[in-house]
Amino acid sequence: MERPSQFAKFGARAAALLDRWQQQNHRPLTAPAWLDTGGSGASLASVFVRDSDPGRTTRRMIIKLCSPDGDSSMEPGRLIAARRSLPNGDSSFPRAHLVEQLYDPMPVDDAWLMFQGFAGNDETMVTLSTILRQRRMPGVAAQIARSLLADWNPDEKWDGEMTAAAFVSELLDRRLEPEEPLAVWVRDKLGLDLETAWIRPGRSNAASLPNPVHVTGSCPLAEHTLDYPMRGRAHGDLHPGNIMVPKEPDADIGRYVLIDLSRFDEQALLARDPMHLLLCLVADFLPHLSDDARAELLELLVGRDTPGLLIPQGLARTVDEVRKAPDDWLRQRTISGQWPGQWLLSMQACALMFTARARYDARDRWWFFRLAAEAAGAYLRSVDAYEPGEAVLVPGPREAEPAVVEAVAAAVKLPQQAAPPDAKRETKPESQTAPDPVRIPAPAPTPVQESVASALAAADESLPDSAPKTPAQKLPDTLPALLIDLRNTFADRLGEVREYDAGSVTARTLGLIREQADRGQADLKALLTSRHDTLGEEARDRLDAVLGRLTHVTEVANDPGLSYEQPFFVRDLAHRMLVIALAELLESTRQATPDHQAGEAGGAGEAGEAAVAGQATDPIRPEGARTPSG
Repeated sequence: MERPSQFAKFGARAAALLDRWQQQNHRPLTAPAWLDTGGSGASLASVFVRDSDPGRTTRRMIIKLCSPDGDSSMEPGRLIAARRSLPNGDSSFPRAHLVEQLYDPMPVDDAWLMFQGFAGNDETMVTLSTILRQRRMPGVAAQIARSLLADWNPDEKWDGEMTAAAFVSELLDRRLEPEEPLAVWVRDKLGLDLETAWIRPGRSNAASLPNPVHVTGSCPLAEHTLDYPMRGRAHGDLHPGNIMVPKEPDADIGRYVLIDLSRFDEQALLARDPMHLLLCLVADFLPHLSDDARAELLELLVGRDTPGLLIPQGLARTVDEVRKAPDDWLRQRTISGQWPGQWLLSMQACALMFTARARYDARDRWWFFRLAAEAAGAYLRSVDAYEPGEAVLVPGPREAEPAVVEAVAAAVKLPQQAAPPDAKRETKPESQTAPDPVRIPAPAPTPVQESVASALAAADESLPDSAPKTPAQKLPDTLPALLIDLRNTFADRLGEVREYDAGSVTARTLGLIREQADRGQADLKALLTSRHDTLGEEARDRLDAVLGRLTHVTEVANDPGLSYEQPFFVRDLAHRMLVIALAELLESTRQATPDHQAGEAGGAGEAGEAAVAGQATDPIRPEGARTPSG
C-alpha cells in the first residue's frame, strides 16, 4: 500500500506538488507541525528543510497554502514587492521587519504555496495579540507605529491634493457599497440614510455631527481639501495577529516582524496602519468599560481634554504613546501640520471598519460609529469648517425582534422558595399541563430601539379577550427570585470558564451556557408578559438590559471562534469575549435585582460580583490558567 503524503492536510494536489518539489530540488522536508492560521482560510505547517547547498543547511520554515480568494491570492507577489521596496535604497527594514520568502512560490490551481522563514529567524517569536495584557504593550505598540513611519517611510510620497471626503472614501474602499456589511448595519440597525448629512447620535440634545458614512456628493467633508495627503509603504491589514514580537517580556521593543502582507501597498495613505493598530488595541479593552469610561475614552481619542480617571492606565498610555509616535518623524518635515487632520480622518474611516465587523456586539459597534462621527466633527472644527445643518436624531442600534415570541407564563421554572404562600395545589406541579404558548407577532421595525417591556405591552393588547390576566396585587415576588437564580447560575458558569486554559472551553460547557441562557430568556420574558403593567420605566430598562445580555451570552457561546479548529489567537479572543459577556450579564442582573433582595444571592452570586468588580482593569485571562506560547 502506498504511504500517504505527510502533507495530505494541504489537499491531494498540493501534497503531490510538495513531494515532487522535494525530489527535484533535493530539499527533504521533515517533521511537519500544523499551525494555527489567522482566519484567512490559509493552511500553515512548520517543517525542517535540508537545503541543497554544500553545507547541507537544515532550518525550520513555514509552508503556507494561501486561500484562493480575495487579497490572499495576491500575497506572494505583494510580499516580493514589499521586500523589494527599499526606503531610500536601504534594505535594512525589509531584512529586519518583513517575513522572508525563502524560495519562489509555487502555484496550486488558483492558490499558491509559499515558503517563508520564521519571523526574525526565531522560533520564540509570538504574535502581538498574545502580549496584550503585558506591561510592555504600550511601548511596543508605540515603537511599531514609530518605526512604520520613520524607518519604513523616510521618503514619504505625494501625488496631489484630495478632499477630506475622498481621503475617507479611499480608506473605506468598497465598504460603503449598498450591500456591504457597514452600509447594511447603518441602514437596518440605526435606521439611517447614508445620504443624511448631519446627525445627533444618542440623544436629542447632543451636538450635531457629520454623518460619518456620508462621504459623497456635497457632504460636509467634501468642502475641504487636504493639500498634502501623506503616502508610502503600508501593511494594509495591521492588527495584533499580523505582528510577531519576542516572547520574552524584557526583549528589545524594536524587534518585530510583519507577516501576511497580502494587502501591501507602496502608495497607501500612511495614517491608516498606526490608527488601525491603535483601534484594535482599544477594541480589546472596550468590553470592560462602563458607559462613562467609554465616553472618556472617546474624548481622549479625538484629542479633547478629559480627566481620564475611568480609563485603564495601560489603555490611556497606549493611546497617548501611539498618538505621539510620529512626532520625531514629523519634526523633520515642514508639512507636519498636515498630519493631525489626516489622523482624525483615518480615525473616522478605521472606526467605521470596526462598526462593520459582526464579531463585535451592537453596543461596541455603536460606540465605534459614534467615534467615527466625533472624529469627523473634530476634523471640521480643526479646519474651521464646522457649519452644522439640520440634524437627524440617531438614538442607537435597535434590536431585531424574533418573528414569534412564545410566552408560557405558567411554565416558568422558579426556585422552590419563590412560590407564593397560597399556592397550594392538590396535584404535583410537574403533573400539571402547561397552557399552549401564546404566539405574538413581532412588531414592525421602527427607527428607535424599543424596549422588551414596550414590545410585551403591545403584545398584550393582541391577546384574545379570553386570555387570563393575573391581577397585579396577587403576583408572587417571583421576579427577584428569578434574577437571583440567574446570578447564581451564571456566576458558576463564569467561574468555570475562567478556570479553563486560554481558548480551551469545552463543547459541553458551551452547550450548558447556551441552554441556561436560552431558558433564562424564556423565563424572564414570560414573567414580564404577566406583570409588565406593574413595572416602572427604570425597572423595565434594567430588565431589558438583562434580556439583551442573555441574548449576547447565547451568541458569544455559539461563536465559531471557540472551535479547536480555529487558530489560537482566534480561540483566545473568543474565550475572552465569553468571560466578558458572562461578567456583564452578572452585572446587569445585580443592577436589576431590588436592593432588599440583593443579599439573598449569596454564595456563587458573591463570587460573580467579585468577578465583575474592577473589570475595567483586571486581565481577562483566567487567573492561574496556562498562557500558550503562541
